[in-house]
Amino acid sequence: MAVKSYKAVIKGIVQGVNFRNFTKLEADRVGIKGYVRNTADGHVEVFLEGEEDLIKEMVFAVHAGPPHSIVNEVKLYEQENLSNFKDFKVIR
Repeated sequence: MAVKSYKAVIKGIVQGVNFRNFTKLEADRVGIKGYVRNTADGHVEVFLEGEEDLIKEMVFAVHAGPPHSIVNEVKLYEQENLSNFKDFKVIR
């Protein structure tokens, strides 16, 4: 299966609720590469690289989010090129 690359923007109550660490644990469990970071406007941005079915599993996980988070919206943007991430990082 082909490796795909997506940027996801997650909106809602997603900062200060352990969302980045939750996303890292899920990415490591699923086998996705990329990174997660908070944005200045209160959202969370995630770059995901991996096989399509694994990305779908990650999108499902971030829709649910950790306890105390409330996810209102997840926007997915397919990326033209792969970044060839080595692992999944939390950017602080």
